[in-house]
Amino acid sequence: MKHGTTKPKFKYKRVKIIWIDPTSSSSWYDDLKDVDDFTYSFCEDIGYLYYKDSKVVKIFTSFNYDGDKLSVGNITAYPRSCVKKIIILK
Repeated sequence: MKHGTTKPKFKYKRVKIIWIDPTSSSSWYDDLKDVDDFTYSFCEDIGYLYYKDSKVVKIFTSFNYDGDKLSVGNITAYPRSCVKKIIILK
């Protein structure tokens, strides 16, 4: 951003996304109890909420202004079925 210019109002909310990540294992299991205990992982990401609807949630974690033009980077698109919670952060 050039010195002396005002950047536009930033309209994206900072959020924490809590989501479920499938896990896999290429091991062989002789004890099926180990298979019973095998599960998915809960994960958390923090970023700026770009878009959400009934099918997808999109965030970005990096941004820059060139004058009044916003550029974003490090985007992630989550299938909505994997997203368990969206928490708005301050």
